[in-house]
Amino acid sequence: MKRLFSFLLVLAVANITSAPNSQAVPANSNITDYKYRSCSYSTGKPGEYKPNAKSWSAQGFKDVVKGIDISVWQHPDDKAIDFAALKSKYDISFVIIKASDGGIRGNTNALKWFPIDSKAAREQGLVVGAYHYALPGILDRNTITDAKLQAQRAVDQAQGAKVGDLPLTLDLEELPCGWTIQRLTKWTKAFLVEAETLTGRTPIIYSNGKFIGRFLDAGATDLSRYPLWLARWGPKLGTDPNEARIWNNNWTIWQFTADGQISAVPSSATDLNVFNGTELEFQEFVNR
Repeated sequence: MKRLFSFLLVLAVANITSAPNSQAVPANSNITDYKYRSCSYSTGKPGEYKPNAKSWSAQGFKDVVKGIDISVWQHPDDKAIDFAALKSKYDISFVIIKASDGGIRGNTNALKWFPIDSKAAREQGLVVGAYHYALPGILDRNTITDAKLQAQRAVDQAQGAKVGDLPLTLDLEELPCGWTIQRLTKWTKAFLVEAETLTGRTPIIYSNGKFIGRFLDAGATDLSRYPLWLARWGPKLGTDPNEARIWNNNWTIWQFTADGQISAVPSSATDLNVFNGTELEFQEFVNR
């Protein structure tokens, strides 16, 4: 998952001039002059970054269903991940992999690494999940059309997100400049409906507390019907993030740190996650 504190350097100036080959842009979309800009967060000087828990035990977890999420950032210098060690040394149950992106560069990286990592993870008996990093408005100027195109790309590149895998996740961190939260809510719902139609499964929403608060302000309480993968970091939170808005603390997966230390992963840090339930409940969730 793109780390929430690195977006200012990478995402705010993503120049989009054409769509990648995996998803053609409709002839009438006329986006050749479109430059995507994010207005998700303040542009002031960032505060001091305080490292969070480096392991599940450091957070206070004991007997939990563990998972990590990965993307191109976990492959510095194209180094491979040791999925066998993830299973044997860290007792990982699931790996959520970036499968698609609304833009060009991010999507190209996802097209390369998702097939490699998903195959390697499955060979070790790990449950695979796929996520789509949303950059709303890039593939078409029409809100609904763009949402559907991005959902179609996501499902295609996630190899369908079939039963046995985790349902497809919409990674929602971006509010495009010029968009209201109401427009983003409309886009989000259209994406989720299209993804559910194409996969036959209820998608997951990945988001953080700030975005959840914005959706609440927009009256989007009906989003609670989608499982929540919550990004909320901090060892002082203990073993429950207590994210009460919209989902009433009924989270499904919790990304509790971006500073995990996993020797099986070449990157300097890895996002760590837990499933909110037992191993049996986890298997029931991925098989429905």
